[in-house]
Amino acid sequence: MLIIVLLALSLSIDALGIGLSYGFRNISTPLFTKCIIILESMIFMGIFIWIGNHMTLFFTAQKANNIGILILLFMGIWLFYQSFQKKQSNTSIEMLRNPCHCDKDHSSHIDAKEGLSLGLILSIDSMGVSIGAGASHISIIMLPLFTSIFQMIFLSIGIDMGKRFKYCCNIKENIWTAFSGCILISIAIIRFLY
Repeated sequence: MLIIVLLALSLSIDALGIGLSYGFRNISTPLFTKCIIILESMIFMGIFIWIGNHMTLFFTAQKANNIGILILLFMGIWLFYQSFQKKQSNTSIEMLRNPCHCDKDHSSHIDAKEGLSLGLILSIDSMGVSIGAGASHISIIMLPLFTSIFQMIFLSIGIDMGKRFKYCCNIKENIWTAFSGCILISIAIIRFLY
């Protein structure tokens, strides 16, 4: 259960960073839009975990578990590395790096359609980790459930904090990506040792 909670935290911490970014820019996200984001993320995560679970059809359980650990490790390293890279000019890459670009009409309000884009970003972000978790036989129900709950909480807290502290502090967005990568690396090491 601890591994599931840690994984869920790792997959959700970006939502806190996104929320802070939105709060700093006074971008609001209604409850309905948040529900769309979380539901979309949960569905995709369940699919990715299912794919990872079925890796055992092609590999032994031990090999599938080891592949899962390697995916978690490499995703952690990749996230940590990406947090220090310069921004690209490509629009889709820019949306992945800075979800504030999901507010395409610059209305300072994320509507349902824009929420689908944000949900897709959160889903893509969790793809490799979810497949790795599935290969390690992590619960197909519990991980998406915990992750969706944490994402909703972190997104809401982040928006509120961003609005409150936008004038007195400036937290770099890449800190959350680096932190998420460190958590994934730690989980991979824990799963390898135990």
